Formats: sequence, structure tokens, C-alpha cells
Amino acid sequence: MPQPQESHYRTRSFWHEVAPPYEPGPSLEGERRADVAIIGGGYTGLWTAYHLKTEQPSLEVAVLEQEVAGYGASGRNGGFAMTLLAHSLNDLKEQFGSAEAREAYKAVAVAVDGIGQFAKENGVDCDYEKNGIITASTTAWQDAIIENDVKAAQEMGIQDIRFLDGQTVRDLVHSPTYRCAHEEGACAILNPAKLAWGLAGAIRKKGVALYEGTPVKEVRRADGGVEVKTEGGTLRAEKAVLATNAYSVHFPHIAKWVVPLYTYIVLTEPLTQEQWDSIGWKGRQGIEDRFGGLHYYRPTADGRIAWGGDAFPYHFGSGIGPQYDKDETVFARLRASFARTFPTLAGVKFTHAWGGPVGITIRFVPTFGSVEGGRIYYGIGYSGHGVAPTYVGGEILRDLVLDRKTERTNLCLVKKQAVAFPPEPLRYLAVTASLRYLDRQDQSETVVKPPFLMRIVQRLEGGQK
Repeated sequence: MPQPQESHYRTRSFWHEVAPPYEPGPSLEGERRADVAIIGGGYTGLWTAYHLKTEQPSLEVAVLEQEVAGYGASGRNGGFAMTLLAHSLNDLKEQFGSAEAREAYKAVAVAVDGIGQFAKENGVDCDYEKNGIITASTTAWQDAIIENDVKAAQEMGIQDIRFLDGQTVRDLVHSPTYRCAHEEGACAILNPAKLAWGLAGAIRKKGVALYEGTPVKEVRRADGGVEVKTEGGTLRAEKAVLATNAYSVHFPHIAKWVVPLYTYIVLTEPLTQEQWDSIGWKGRQGIEDRFGGLHYYRPTADGRIAWGGDAFPYHFGSGIGPQYDKDETVFARLRASFARTFPTLAGVKFTHAWGGPVGITIRFVPTFGSVEGGRIYYGIGYSGHGVAPTYVGGEILRDLVLDRKTERTNLCLVKKQAVAFPPEPLRYLAVTASLRYLDRQDQSETVVKPPFLMRIVQRLEGGQK
């Protein structure tokens, strides 16, 4: 199997382009053995390997990645290490109750600091800045979401989230679109590809076998363990972890619980000091709004603005592949929404644009568990906010693999059973109807009634609680 070419993986995003040199590991060839086989070289797989080897250095751990580490969402996302686990904090509380939601929130808040500590201890320069996050309302119907989140935080005893009225938030970041917001300290911005490649280097130093350019064809239970078939060989292990997120559609064990939606980012040229002064933003916080097709944006280390979101296309049959990594219609929408938000920057040029798939669950909450009698474990469905939750996911999967009951395995992300999406063509109809609803909602000043198919899926979800 030929190794991935730098000219291919360096062009996936701006983050990959500016990251330090990276040398992919070898492909898996012939027969190999390990205690734990991890399929997927994104954050979930890398953190799981890291936490396993930190806990039990004698374990033989192998990670198999079809491209290079951090090739997918882990290297292309907006670079927000944040606490969001559902549509909103209030949504998390409504789904799981205050106590369960609080424990999940606390675990991810600790993970934000854990990533920074990892980077410091391992010499990984990933442009980590813990500057907090502003979540803004830009329409009347979004005001209630902000207010409900602040109320939920108070009920859950979370002191880190504070309400900002319109004038206060506009003083922090000069946008005429902001009506109100809440600000939270537990968020860092970083270069996600630098983090992924730094993490790959760290697990290699711990003795993890990282096989790149190694597409996995099949994972099955066999001879008291598992057998992983690749194009070039076979890996046999006692247990396996499917850390495949959006790419889980290729694995029948877990495909029904996740769908891949595509998200896109455009990037400005470096701004002048005068341009930065025109919008304030001296705190360099990450920012999201509460649109259904949310916008997420943040400054970069070299003075640009990365601007993402707006639309999240789904392709029939959970279609996934590099042919969907560019969408000029969405790129145009993103540039237009940028200009509306920052009219003083309307003439700024955009130098980069990219996209990729994220894994979505029905609840918009990641889920962890096992199949095949406890031989194959999974962690999927971060819904576009996985930088910090994958750190927790690695801890959860470590403890599940080691058959330990801990605070992490007692989280609601593990205890509540995943809900399956309907099969095609109902899946396509339901998902696209939901996306059209979100688009209509974003164009409205009042709350729009969800479509019939979306209400059916919500009812199915409700029956699983």
C-alpha cells in the first residue's frame, strides 16, 4: 500500500498547511498482533491510545488509519476545545437531568485544561490559547436559547457562564448583529492539525504502533478476540476500538447510530491592526451564534479569522468522500454571513476554504459502548464539537477496554443507549427535512414549527430516554 502523499494531506485545510513537517507511519503489511487494535487515527483513536499506554505501558496498542493521523475532522475543524455536548447546555440538561448533565459538563471542562497540559508537557506547539467563548444571539428567537442556557447553568451550579446584554457583548466584539450572549471561560482555541500530529508523535514515543495509509476492510470477532482485515494484512487483537466518528458509516456494527454531515470553513487574509481595531475582539475568544446552521469563528495565531458553519449538507446513503470537501454554494453563504456580522471588514479577502464530514447522532450527543459481546468498543457522534469531548472519550474507552467502572464510564454518554437513525430512504428524507427546517428557522424572526418527519424522529428519540 503506497504511503499518503504530502501534496494530498497538506491540502486538506489551512491547519494542515501551516503545521510542522509530518512523516506518516508505515502501512500494516502481513500478520500482526496487539492487545488492543484501534481503528481511526483521529482524536478519539489517538487519545484512547495515549490514555491506555499512560495507564498500562505494557499494553501492545496499534492504531490503524486509512490516510494520516488527523486527516479527517480532527485536522479540519474550527479548533475550539469547548464544553458543548448537545445543541446547548439547556438541551443537555433537558435530555439527561441536571445531575447527569453537570457531571458530563465538568468532565469536558477538565478536558479543556487537560489538552493544554498535554501540549505543555509534550512540547506540542498547537497554538493553544484558553480565551473562553462567547455564544451570541443574533435574532429574537435565539434570545431564549441564551437565557435558558444561563438559567440551566445556575440550576446546575456552574459558575463559569455569565449573561452579557447586547451593549456589553457589542463592546467586546463590535458587531451590529449581536442582541445578547453568554460568556464561558472553559474554551480554548488551537490549531487542530498541530494537535493531532503532536498527539501522534506522543503515542509513538509511548510505543504505540501507528499504521497509516492502512484502510480497514473488516473488523470481526474471531478466536476469542478480534480480527482486523486491511488491504495489506491482518491484525489480531484481544479487543478493538472503532474510533471512526463520521466514517463509522463504513462499519455495520455502529453505522445506524451516526450520519455524516458536511461542515465548511472560509479563512480571511491576515488583518491589519486597523481592521482588528474596527471590530474590537481584544480577548480573542472563540465565538458561536445560536443559528440552527450555526456560525463558529475565531482568530488564528497569524491574525486571520476562520469562519465556519452556516449549512451542513447530507448526501444520500450517508455519502462520504473527498468529492464533497468543497462546496462553493456554502462558501459563498459563509462569506456573506461574515460581511453581515462584520460590515467594517466587508472588503477583506479570503485565502482558503475547506470542509469535511462530522458525525452526528440523533441526540447531538456523543455515545460510547460496546458490541460483539464486549470485544469491540466505539466512541462516535461529537456533532462538530469534538476537540475536548474526544479527550474524555479516550478516557472512557480506556476504562471500558480495561473493564473498569469509573467516573468516566458512569457518565450519561455511556449509560444512555444510542438511538438508531431510520434506514434509507427515510433517513435521507428525515435528515434533509430537518436541515431545511433549520434553514427556514434561520431566516425567521420567530420560532418555526418543525416538519412532520423531524417530529417523528424526535418522538422516536423521546421513546428511548
